[in-house]
Amino acid sequence: MADARLDAFQPLRVQRAGDDVLAVLVDAIRGGLYRPGDHLPTQVELAAQLGVSRGVVREAMMALRRAGVVSVRRGRGGTVVASLEHLDDVLVQIRGQTRETLRTVLEARRVLESAAALLAAKRAKRSDWRELRALAGQLEALSEDPALFVRTDAAFHVAIARLSGNALLERFLRETFDEVIATTARLPVGRISTTEAIAMQHDLLVALESRDASAIAGAVDDHLAPLERALVGRRLSAV
Repeated sequence: MADARLDAFQPLRVQRAGDDVLAVLVDAIRGGLYRPGDHLPTQVELAAQLGVSRGVVREAMMALRRAGVVSVRRGRGGTVVASLEHLDDVLVQIRGQTRETLRTVLEARRVLESAAALLAAKRAKRSDWRELRALAGQLEALSEDPALFVRTDAAFHVAIARLSGNALLERFLRETFDEVIATTARLPVGRISTTEAIAMQHDLLVALESRDASAIAGAVDDHLAPLERALVGRRLSAV
């Protein structure tokens, strides 16, 4: 008989390391979806539901087994939740790895965003700034909706990359934003105020319209530094 709880697992956006599946399983167990004594879905079921390979699921299951969170029953017994005692240890491991991933992604974002902004300033027409002004204006009305604010902020920066005329830059920056949003969802991180974010957005737009390379570089740095400090505890080095 199919386990209805399996529907709680949503497909992962991208197939990354086993700690992504591990985080999903930890959340399910911590949230009480699976309690001590309950059988977890099979590796085949989880792989299909999450859209990842069986190898990635197996890796996550092995980590839970090493921590004593689950045990394997021979024959047709499957994998059973054994204990919640060391679940927090697994969570600490995930967060440590996730913070390093986040640092790497933010570092890439800094490089991509700087290049995109400088190219956009060179190649965009005066009329092209209208879309950016419209997106910046939308942010002011979204200060009470954090999720939509983050998506609109991402759209603003992806639009800058689009104005660079480089399709790869646009794609890479969009993927970087997806990664940042997905990763920070698993971490207890700081946040910058929406008021501060809106002000920095305005400064970046003014710098772009001026087409002054020095002003643009400064505005990009001013925009990214508070975010980096909030998410990883320090400003990352400029290239």
